[in-house]
Amino acid sequence: MSATVHIDSLETLTMKEKWGTIIEVTRLAIVKGLSGTNCFVMYDALTAAGIPSHNSFLTDSHFSHLHLVDRDVKMTDVDTAEVTLVYGMYNDQGQWLGGADPGSPVWQSYAAAGKTSCSVEQKKTNLYREGGTGAESLIVLSHTYPGDDPDYAGRTILQTGEVDVYIPQRTLVLEGQKYGSPYTLANFLIGGINVGWWRGAAEHTWMCTEVAWEYRRTPYFFVTFTFQHNPDTWNPTAVFIDDRTSRPPQGLVAGVGYKYVRYHREIDFDSALQVIVMA
Repeated sequence: MSATVHIDSLETLTMKEKWGTIIEVTRLAIVKGLSGTNCFVMYDALTAAGIPSHNSFLTDSHFSHLHLVDRDVKMTDVDTAEVTLVYGMYNDQGQWLGGADPGSPVWQSYAAAGKTSCSVEQKKTNLYREGGTGAESLIVLSHTYPGDDPDYAGRTILQTGEVDVYIPQRTLVLEGQKYGSPYTLANFLIGGINVGWWRGAAEHTWMCTEVAWEYRRTPYFFVTFTFQHNPDTWNPTAVFIDDRTSRPPQGLVAGVGYKYVRYHREIDFDSALQVIVMA
């Protein structure tokens, strides 16, 4: 005897709404006429004619955004099974983030909302920055020794200094649904810095520090991009060190005695992401 399927007729349905959108519907199917002597009979319940397939949509126009995400089977008799059908939105499916490969000559810009947080990070520096002006110079300390000092009597000695500073650092998170595997895009973005002015900050101050993704349905993925802002730029600083003192000598010239090294890949993030980030 072939199995027969009854859906929605024996149990009260459940539905969840959030911010005016239906986000989950649960249905119950009763499958009768099953036969078997081991646990695999439950798989027969999932493949019985009339049981909706995984990833199928609810056909009613009010719920056509819901996909079948879970099917749970429970045997209630030797020939009868209950199949709980859960339709959802792929948990935080999120905003649309496009999907062409980086470097594509034609891309459509979508507006996408990002989330921003701010913290401080400690770092050591030999440079003194004139608050907010962008001007910088080596930190230089001086001391005049008394006349009876056995080594430096009456001499004024200059010495560069090093301090711990706390730098405000913003973190921007962009997440949503993207078409196609983000593997290539992740490799392209990780460790890259902004080539020009981006998100209200100068070039080389934003870095893509993490890309994470989860499969949703072929060929869609839920992707999270994380960017961190460093107002001192992400360029490492090379400083000449006097091997006698293990400190930078006084009087180093910017760009000669100390300089920024342009090490990281420079990227137009908007073009690579195919979105205009609002944050």
